[in-house]
Amino acid sequence: MQLCRDLHNENGMYNISEDKVRAMMHRAFDRKGGILGVIGEPGKIEAMIYMLVTSPWYSEEANLEELFAFVAKKYRKSTNAVELMKFAKWCVDQSKMPLFMGIISNERTQGKIRLYQRQLGTPVGAFFMYKANGHVNV
Repeated sequence: MQLCRDLHNENGMYNISEDKVRAMMHRAFDRKGGILGVIGEPGKIEAMIYMLVTSPWYSEEANLEELFAFVAKKYRKSTNAVELMKFAKWCVDQSKMPLFMGIISNERTQGKIRLYQRQLGTPVGAFFMYKANGHVNV
């Protein structure tokens, strides 16, 4: 939960609901469509990625949707972000489902985009938020 709180403090656009966060975590713990990739030891998590099996609103075909990929500040000079993306690509290879993964942040965004391009290829779109009143620096 602390890593999720840290993620929210940096990138949250709305107030956090810890009950919803716990429920989403339990989807992975209970094997109900959530996939977690974690780097670190128990009680000392360095980085984590969460992917959810979903489908587009217009189709029954499944895909993996990355909800977050987060490296704790203390470990940002590591290869953890690359390792999280390698895990995501491994999940794609194993499941044969495509992956939707992106960046919602206004801190070091261009560097993150370059990292994602090196690992995942050319972007397929952009994301905008009009009249954001949350925590993301807009």
